[in-house]
Amino acid sequence: MYLAWKVVCFLLFALPSLSISSLAERFKEDGYVEVCAEGHGASAFDALYGHFDALIEFLQSNTVWVQKLYIAKERFIRSKERNFYSTDFFGLYNESNREKRRQIAFYYSTHFHEFICSHYPEFNQVPAILHFFEACHEIQKPYPHIFQEAAGDLGIAAIFSSEYGLPPLLLKVVKYLPSYQAIRPHYDGSAFSLFLDSTDGKALLLSPYKSAFTVEDFASPLKAFSRHQILLIPGTLLTEFSIFPTPHIVAQSGKTRYAAIAFAMRPHYIEKKLSLPPLPNFAIE
Repeated sequence: MYLAWKVVCFLLFALPSLSISSLAERFKEDGYVEVCAEGHGASAFDALYGHFDALIEFLQSNTVWVQKLYIAKERFIRSKERNFYSTDFFGLYNESNREKRRQIAFYYSTHFHEFICSHYPEFNQVPAILHFFEACHEIQKPYPHIFQEAAGDLGIAAIFSSEYGLPPLLLKVVKYLPSYQAIRPHYDGSAFSLFLDSTDGKALLLSPYKSAFTVEDFASPLKAFSRHQILLIPGTLLTEFSIFPTPHIVAQSGKTRYAAIAFAMRPHYIEKKLSLPPLPNFAIE
């Protein structure tokens, strides 16, 4: 039986309690749990992607702001707020000219947002940046609670305990260009990942964790990932609890598409070196 969570208009929601074994078994058997969500409809994510396009267009026409964003990021990752996320992934990653990658992504967090606005007030005067940050801020609001509840159901709620209260959340907004090509699946360097939305849900392929993988192991979720549901998977930061990551890949389709993913990180955590099974090559010869 799939877990159903309800998110309503950014308010707190009721989460049915799972036994430790049921959620862990779902991850082991399927690699994911379906989350039936209400609240953020397709229109909210379409608006987010519209703001992302406006940001990309602004930065392409005003490259000095690309450098300003980079400087702000470098300063942020040297701050104590960065330690809450235990990662250096923040800000813009433009791989639109990188062969086979052909994508543009932005990693947003509330602390990064607040840091930029307080240390670089000039960013508040740029509508394309301000509106995108505001859209990200609204979109991400409900999801830390889902991560908190999932950790509780697995009996590992302590991984998120910190002075900030809620789990650290990174929101990734990504635009795949028509020339994007999928090469290899990957494991997320997170505690949990939530696939919030995709304009082409059939492009997501995943596999439950195994000792060895082939291309044929990867398939779309049972109820092809739609804009009316979200998917929860484990990342690489839970292996000490015998919860292993779900590898996944976004297949190429020859068209422009967008997606939003929320990552639950672990505060003040140093990731251990892992030896995970290699992942197959999807490249078309």
